[in-house]
Amino acid sequence: MMSSKNFECEGFTFFQDFDSGNLGRVEFVGEHSETELEEHHYEFNLWTRPDNAGTPYENTNRTWFHFGVKGGKMNAMLKLNILTGKQSKMYGQGMAPVFRMLPGRGTWERIRERPTFTVNRSKGNQSRFTLTFKHRLQDNDRVVTYFAFTYPFSYTDLLGFLSNVELCHIQRSKSEDPTMNKLDEVYYHREVLCYTLDRRRVDLITISSHHNITNEREPRFQHLFPDVMIPRAFKFDKKVVFLSARVHPGETPSSFVMNGMISLLMAKGDPVATALRKHFVFKIIPMLNPDGVYKGNYRTDTKGVNLNRLYLNPSPTEHPSIYAARKLLLYYHFGREVEDPPPIVQDFGDAATNMKQVENLEDGVSDLRLRPKTVTVEGVYEQAGAQLMKGNKDETFTFPKITSEESGLFLYVDCHGHASKKGNFMYGNHFENVNDNVECMLLPKLISLNSQHFHFDACNFSERIMYIKDKRDGLSREGAGRVAVLKSTGLIRSYTLECNYNTGKKVNPLAPPLREGLERTPVPVLLAPPKYTPQVFEEVGRAVMSSILDLIGCHPNSRLTNTPHRTLHSLRESLKQQVVSEMTINASLPRSKPTRSKMNACWHFLHKYLAALLQPMKLISNLRSKIVPEDA
Repeated sequence: MMSSKNFECEGFTFFQDFDSGNLGRVEFVGEHSETELEEHHYEFNLWTRPDNAGTPYENTNRTWFHFGVKGGKMNAMLKLNILTGKQSKMYGQGMAPVFRMLPGRGTWERIRERPTFTVNRSKGNQSRFTLTFKHRLQDNDRVVTYFAFTYPFSYTDLLGFLSNVELCHIQRSKSEDPTMNKLDEVYYHREVLCYTLDRRRVDLITISSHHNITNEREPRFQHLFPDVMIPRAFKFDKKVVFLSARVHPGETPSSFVMNGMISLLMAKGDPVATALRKHFVFKIIPMLNPDGVYKGNYRTDTKGVNLNRLYLNPSPTEHPSIYAARKLLLYYHFGREVEDPPPIVQDFGDAATNMKQVENLEDGVSDLRLRPKTVTVEGVYEQAGAQLMKGNKDETFTFPKITSEESGLFLYVDCHGHASKKGNFMYGNHFENVNDNVECMLLPKLISLNSQHFHFDACNFSERIMYIKDKRDGLSREGAGRVAVLKSTGLIRSYTLECNYNTGKKVNPLAPPLREGLERTPVPVLLAPPKYTPQVFEEVGRAVMSSILDLIGCHPNSRLTNTPHRTLHSLRESLKQQVVSEMTINASLPRSKPTRSKMNACWHFLHKYLAALLQPMKLISNLRSKIVPEDA
């Protein structure tokens, strides 16, 4: 439940009772100047609310803040100390909060004076992070000033954006150019995919053209598409590009990326948009976690769950949006509804199964293909740790195998925000096959040729990043969208798109397009990476879309021709040389000694199997203890 509490301090009112608002406490420090040179100001300490504050699902995520200030003395200088989640690296790189004023300039912009921060040790040796910045209020007591961690995009903003897209589409449909090819007309369909735990709608958007459209509609699955008054989308005989965003509520850059994608796809008369709609059908979930967004959470849903770790086995009742996304992905992949397998990681309740697992442990570990081949202490640590990270790898692929040509899925991209690593980049999956690795790297490389702000050298395609566990909750990224999609469908082009909140480390020089006169918006010349804005994120979204056409060789105005690679084949060969070189270097590296974490992983691994072996004896002991003698 969103708190409606306002905070009254020295004539100022601080409030956060709105969609995506977050402020937990306010304390007036004083009205003063700390030095003779410092301007007179009103100083306040402010605390952010942790995710789901005041509920049984409260957790330690508390980076996001979003609040308003009104009243007080006109033209006053405020000094705000925000005690929030530790983000010293990001603020050390020049990150600044944003503000806007209503009525007046309704657009968000970064505060003008660079903020400062301190990290102090408090009781219990816990670090205490404090962000400090100043802002002058307007000389109009009717103006409300809003502050936020970064550019907000609320659940209400999304509903307004989609309504505007829908309205524009309807208006354009009434005034279509009679000379336009009817097959090129935009197909747009919006429907409620499911409702969240707090009964907010999760939208599914379908965008395509009328090329290869059928007369048949998609089925209505159990638990999904609850609004029976809205018909399902039509089926298409073309591949699906699946896009999603905002599984983590505070990662607002992902929404602006998605807005850029949708706006391009809906553009009338744009040759890139026309080609995209002709070749693909786009299935879009623009906000996977509207409850978390509305509540002002940073990372979790209304029950404190990180939904981006549950794609392997989501619950239709506890994690409806993730269950729905997985259900759709499997449907578009196979072309039919399929039943989910049992949970990936089994418990140790079945003694016979456990004994079988222990007996076959040596074979199972040897299949991991990790060095060393000989049995050493280091090898046991390495293999046991890998087994723990990967889970039951063979049990993941329980669906029937179909080829990429048979699959209805072409691409999956889940959009996120990123706090520490600079730039916009992708996480892809790792493959043992060189050609598969090249295919996975190809789209991100193309994006770097189409966007000034996408960093290919920041992309990560390692196996480690697929299975690493979160420090905060211990959950493995094996359950993240891009890894789970690979494991469930075999889709090579399965990505997480990450966008830094603040800035990048460089600007890509872009080659001119094939025909410069066809470019809608000239690319500005940038000498240094700018502070990222919604417009930058939207540009990245458009570049992702444009690069899809390069990937299939159907771009109407490609930049690739004017790059040193010139052709897609040449670019593939360049990436292949890079992959082979990296594999050769990695194979020649000396094997590291077992670390403490590997030793702990090994002992944890052995402990679980020993517990499984001892469980039957424990059950017998428990049963005996419950037998009461007749003469007692």
